[in-house]
Formats: sequence, C-alpha cells, structure tokens
Amino acid sequence: MALYGTPKYIAHSNRPRDLKLRLLFLLFRFTLYAVLGIALEVGLYPTARAGREIPLIKYLFQFDWQVDPRLGLSGPWYTPLKVLFGQSSLWMIPVYALPALTIEQVYRLGLFKWPWWLRAPLYGLLIMFFECTTGLALKQITGYAIWEYLDAGNVLNMTSFYIFPLWMGAGLLIERIYRELMDPGLRDALQRELEQPPAPPL
Repeated sequence: MALYGTPKYIAHSNRPRDLKLRLLFLLFRFTLYAVLGIALEVGLYPTARAGREIPLIKYLFQFDWQVDPRLGLSGPWYTPLKVLFGQSSLWMIPVYALPALTIEQVYRLGLFKWPWWLRAPLYGLLIMFFECTTGLALKQITGYAIWEYLDAGNVLNMTSFYIFPLWMGAGLLIERIYRELMDPGLRDALQRELEQPPAPPL
C-alpha cells in the first residue's frame, strides 16, 4: 500500500466564523478532550486490573503506573475490584487536552491521508512525548510525581513503551472524535449555540 493511500478529505462547515467563535470552539474541544481523558484515566484503574486476569489481553496492561508514594494514593490498585474505583488530578486537564489538540492538527495537515496502521504508532509516540515532558514539568512545579512508571519499559519514569499500544488506540479515538466534530451539520449546530446561547432560566 502506498504511504498516503487513497486521498481523503475532512468535511468542514461553510459558515463563516470570526475569531471569537474559533476560540470558543477551541475551548469546547479542549474541555471535551480533558473530560474524556480524565474519565478514561479513572476507568483505567479497574480496567487494567481486570484486563491483567484475561489471557492475551493481559499483555496490554503490563505497565506499572503509580503515583508518588509520598501522596499515599496507591489505593485504587488494591481496592475491591467490584467498587470500580479510580482517581485523577486536575493537573491532568491540560495533560490530556494538549496532545489531543496536537493530534487534531497533524491529522488535519495531512496525516489523514496515511493508512491507520501508520497513523497509530505516530500518535502513540506523540502522546508518550507529551506524557514524558508534562510529567517532568509537573514534578518540577509540584515537587511530586503526579504519575510515574516503574516497569522495565519506562522512559525517565514518566512514560512507558508498555502503555504504547493503549496510546495508539487513544490517538485513533481522538481523530475519530475530531472527524465527527468537523461534520458540517454538527458544526453548524454548535455554532448556532455559540452565536445565540439559550436564555438563562427565570
């Protein structure tokens, strides 16, 4: 298969948008990716624990993802699985939103022409890069490792090649969300809401 495969396109609404609307739509996507990322992180604790009990599937969850032991937050790995307990930090809002917005841009600027099996590893590496750099930055800012990897595949304890397959899947999910958000009908509906928000209740 050729590197770029069959040419594709990304649909866009033809409605004009000023700077204010573009910024509001960017803020909407930032918030969407942040909320989705935090929700998936919370869900990853019980999912990883359950996945490690399933043959073959267990190899997707061999990463050892921990929190700075000084914070005393290792509980989600040891609570009864049936309570489906997880956790996250508000610092994760930009940590999840920024790589997602970056994936949007590289996808839009031409990566959408590549076959999925070439896009996925690039997304995985991009997310690992953000994970490592933001993890090191947060450690400098807060004095704590908001997350750390202790497995043999770790890179500076801030990311791990063991979680690489999950990050590839996350990248493909982000591009799918982006394509849906770029649908002309959906963008027109969102733009109408941003231009004429509903009146507050009396």
